Amino acid sequence: MLNWTKKILLTGATIIGLHYVLSTVNLNPFTSDLTAARVKMNFFSELKTVSDVLKLVQYKYVEEDKVKDHKKLVEGAIQGILKKLDDPFSRYMPPTNFKSMQEETEGEFGGLGILLGIRDKVLTIISPMEGTPAFRAGVRASDKIIKINGKATEGMSVEAAVKILRGKPKTKVTISVYRKGEKELIDIDIIRDLIKVPSVKSGMINKTLGYARLTGFTATVGRDLDKAIAKMEKTHTLNGFILDLRGNPGGLLTAAVEVGQQFLPRNQTVVSIKARHGQPTVFKAKARKSHKWPLIVLIDGGSASASEIVAGAIKDTKRGILLGTKSFGKGSVQTVLPLADGSALALTTAYYYTPNDIKIHKIGIHPDIEVKFPKLTDKELKTYRDELEAISQKDYKKTEKKQDSYLKEHPKDSKNDTKKVNVIDTKSKDSSNKTSEDFMNIPKFDVQLKRAIDLLKANVIFSNLK
Repeated sequence: MLNWTKKILLTGATIIGLHYVLSTVNLNPFTSDLTAARVKMNFFSELKTVSDVLKLVQYKYVEEDKVKDHKKLVEGAIQGILKKLDDPFSRYMPPTNFKSMQEETEGEFGGLGILLGIRDKVLTIISPMEGTPAFRAGVRASDKIIKINGKATEGMSVEAAVKILRGKPKTKVTISVYRKGEKELIDIDIIRDLIKVPSVKSGMINKTLGYARLTGFTATVGRDLDKAIAKMEKTHTLNGFILDLRGNPGGLLTAAVEVGQQFLPRNQTVVSIKARHGQPTVFKAKARKSHKWPLIVLIDGGSASASEIVAGAIKDTKRGILLGTKSFGKGSVQTVLPLADGSALALTTAYYYTPNDIKIHKIGIHPDIEVKFPKLTDKELKTYRDELEAISQKDYKKTEKKQDSYLKEHPKDSKNDTKKVNVIDTKSKDSSNKTSEDFMNIPKFDVQLKRAIDLLKANVIFSNLK
């Protein structure tokens, strides 16, 4: 008998590397509105036909190698059923895929805490994440990983390396790195730990304007955004804020509510969910305090699902201004149904509606002010990418300085450190009061962000007029 005790509501989109985040409620299809009495008995005889087809294919098909794996045939049958729904968001996940999805959506996993990439065809560390085992072990940006646990990484993809480097907390992995200026490879033993992935990138645009970009709606994004805003308000008086949801493919339904309620009054509807049967489920803001300053939300065609829940709530309640281009239009809710063998079924079970009862599925949300990202020439595109890379490098340099300070103070902690880490909360002695040097660099071609900044600056000017 399958275990039907978990139902997971999703609002992840199948674009830009799907980010699913989970929220658990009760599910039992034979004790809810779908009862055993309503299941047609001939359904089971039809299943026998499917079973007969599988057997015939396995024993009679001319190319035996293609039908040896019985599990793959069964998976193919399941995928065929879902394909008939003509719904790109309903899908079957084998055990390994389901496990990876859970790690991503929970916003934490067992690992080292490094950003990886391929440079000059070599597996390269872009940067260690602040406060993680790799950070404490002395792993540096631009280190090239030549071996992992003694196995050469030549030709290894980032995805393949990640699978090896991730693992259960308190287990060891050894990486052999080439570092510029060193004659020999450096072997670094690192004890894996629970890594919490930052879901919010924030900073001050100037002395009074705050900014936060949400990369996904993971289980921690609400808390992370709250901490980021609190950090800004501790040193600055905000009179305007930009919430950047561009390219954000979605995530947890509850995470969207947690983000939305930070800007909406208590008991204000954030979103409602309407399933096939039963009454709509309404999610309301529960935060005791919400921020009042002027708000601009940036959206584009990559803003989907949970991003659209937040954007729709802000627009319908007239809490802020949406700026950018029309959002993706993914307004369906997926329920993840874990299966007995460790696999899972992500099935569309409902649609969500904005506070004004608007269904945006396959429609999207139009911004209040449309500002299209400019079409760049090849030369301009290179300039833009170089500028973004320079901004990232500036952040990596800050991390490197903090790492230098840490390693000088904790020379014995560079190996086998098993302290629980939190990327978001790590503090360092150089995290002093912000100066003008800490203000964000605005990319030259990001006209959407520039327009949002100009609008907020103009609002300040008008509010000061007598």
